[in-house]
Amino acid sequence: MKKTILLIAVTFVFTQSNAQNNLSFGLRLNPEFTALLNKTDANAGDELDYAKHFGYASFGFGTAYNMNHIGFAVDILFSREGQAFTGNINGASENNNYSSEVALQSFLAGEIVTGNYTALAELNFIKVPLMLSLSSDRSKVAYFNCLVGPQLNFLQGVAQEVNGKDHTYPNTNIEPKDLYKPLTLDGILALGGGLNIFSHFEVTAHLRFDYGFSDVENKDVTVSYLGLPAVNFYNDGRSSTHNATAALMVGLNFKL
Repeated sequence: MKKTILLIAVTFVFTQSNAQNNLSFGLRLNPEFTALLNKTDANAGDELDYAKHFGYASFGFGTAYNMNHIGFAVDILFSREGQAFTGNINGASENNNYSSEVALQSFLAGEIVTGNYTALAELNFIKVPLMLSLSSDRSKVAYFNCLVGPQLNFLQGVAQEVNGKDHTYPNTNIEPKDLYKPLTLDGILALGGGLNIFSHFEVTAHLRFDYGFSDVENKDVTVSYLGLPAVNFYNDGRSSTHNATAALMVGLNFKL
């Protein structure tokens, strides 16, 4: 029995000594393309179009504990996300797509917008991904890496813009942030690798994708204008809106 225990202990120590265990801390830079995906908006036809390109740069820091082939990682990222639109507001009040939301935004802001418009829905998140890390041999100069897991999105602020002007709602009981949920859940997948520059320093790069499982819009929100009875902000029948990003994440990590 003593020999068996000793053999297990020696095996454990040997395995750990060759596992390249390390705790790392680092910075994250994440240029990304973002979207708010909504089936109603996508099916609106000529009345509403998504902007072709809508990009931001998110940033933050992270920490990871890695053995040679498996580990766990947590990041804290500031991410500015959203969707740009072009459309036509005429007759939009009876529809469920974003053109009808622009019509209501403009009315609540004390403006009358007709005809063609450009609009922007911009959401600022603090994102906290909790990731399982799977790697090739991390003791090599270069290695491959996959990160996967859930992500918590904490909403920090919202800007809604029509024809280049931010819209707020001073004569109501709401502000733009109230139109979106304060906490949502995403899934994340990142594929890439790392380069060990020195024994305690590495550079990583990943193609990173995340997608929101839940509706980011707060469909229960009601608005009261000038003290009048409250009504639903979002039209009945509007489908769920899901945030999504595609990015190239670069990390600079110091390994203990």
